[in-house]
Parts: sequence; C-alpha cells; structure tokens
Amino acid sequence: MERLALFYATFLLLVLPSVAHAKEYAVFAPPPKYPGEAKARHFTGSGLFALHIRANGRVERVDTIQSIGHPILDDAATTAFRQWRFHPNKTAWVLRIPIRYVDGPPRHDAAMSRPPQTGYGDLISVFSRHE
Repeated sequence: MERLALFYATFLLLVLPSVAHAKEYAVFAPPPKYPGEAKARHFTGSGLFALHIRANGRVERVDTIQSIGHPILDDAATTAFRQWRFHPNKTAWVLRIPIRYVDGPPRHDAAMSRPPQTGYGDLISVFSRHE
C-alpha cells in the first residue's frame, strides 16, 4: 500500500506540473508550410500531433496522433514542429497540437476562437492563399 501511495505522489509531482506547463508558449515556433504540391492538388485536412519536449525546451520527437490525411501535409507539420523551442522546464513534457490545412484565404471561424483543452496547444490553421 505504501508503494502505491508513493507511486501516486510521484505521479502528481512529476506529471501534473507538466500538464500545467502545456499552456506555455513556444519561444520559437515557425509556422508549418503549405507545400506547393498540396496547394496545387487542393489537399486539406486536420490532424493532431504530440510534441515530446525535453526539459531544456527542445522538441525530442513528434508523434502523429491523428494524421491530416495526406503524407505531404503530415511531413510539413512535423518538420515545423521539430524546430519549435520552449522555455526550459524542470521535467520533460508532452504538448498536443491540433492543426488544420485549409484551401483558400485566411478567415476567422469558431474553431479558432475556442480555448485549448488542458495539455493541448492552440489550433494551428494553415491557409493555402494569403491576402
């Protein structure tokens, strides 16, 4: 029983602060690109990626939780996310980033106004055309 209590105490001390830090902003976050081939073929879609962030703020790896539906767009997103940098933290942590690729010019919609859930970053919207 003491081992179980020790496990939960350790979990609360190590994991919950990581979730609380998920709302921190990246200090360097180049936006994902909309590849020319994907624009020409009018590829769109939404996906979800997990950024595994080291204590030093560097992204260790990016996992695809939900594919955007086109490998070229998944690759563009993961390439950008690997470059992101965060403020150093006491422990490593994971941040989930929802992203969508939209064919057309930038526009604001309800999805962009929703606050992120705990452990998630803001929705990233990438548009194929710029005004």
